[in-house]
Amino acid sequence: MEQTGLVRQQIVVDRLRELIMSGELAGGDRLLEIALSEKLQVSRTPIREALIILSEDGLVEYRPNRGYVVRTFTLDYIMDAYIIRETLEGVACRLAAEKGISEESYRKMEAVLGEADRILNEVGLKDEARAPLREINDQFHRFIVEAADNAVLGQALSSATNIPYSSSRVAHWYSQDDPEGLFQLRSLHAQHHAILVAIRAGEGYRAETLMRGHIAGSAEGIRRRLEERAAEVDAASAANG
Repeated sequence: MEQTGLVRQQIVVDRLRELIMSGELAGGDRLLEIALSEKLQVSRTPIREALIILSEDGLVEYRPNRGYVVRTFTLDYIMDAYIIRETLEGVACRLAAEKGISEESYRKMEAVLGEADRILNEVGLKDEARAPLREINDQFHRFIVEAADNAVLGQALSSATNIPYSSSRVAHWYSQDDPEGLFQLRSLHAQHHAILVAIRAGEGYRAETLMRGHIAGSAEGIRRRLEERAAEVDAASAANG
């Protein structure tokens, strides 16, 4: 495969991984080549090859008579991943605060968080806000890990976040007319600002404590939504008898 083909293939892999990691493709969902090729506007060949790669990564499974499906992770497994995230990202914040960040780095990240403020205020929970908010959230968490400058920590965290719903790229599931959901998102985002301020001030313990609370809050929100989704599926199955 020529270089352009390799790049194109990686793009398809990344896009499918994003759909799975964000929860837009849920555990048990069938991954039909035709439907995915139409969704991603590519031929079936790169889709087929991407599914093989993702199966090797443990994100999808091949089942006889069904084809490829998104691997199902138990709620306990996902929550275990959040425990690891809470610990490691808390330590990352402390290290970043102790090592210090430049004023330029602080200003750049503050500007990124400011863009999220604007989106939440002007766009709210509309569908077009989903992707940019997800990107900003991921950028913030990656910034902290990079500022911690600890390769072993980064590798360990990468393993814990390679699980659907547990990464910083998870999609929010709130409806557009959900004021409680908007309040919760704003509250979580405000915590980003507080964490960044603590890191800038060199307050390692405070930065770690804030991040641990932030991740724990995110985990509880994911737990609640996954339990609600499971209840909805059970109710639908019972209704269909």
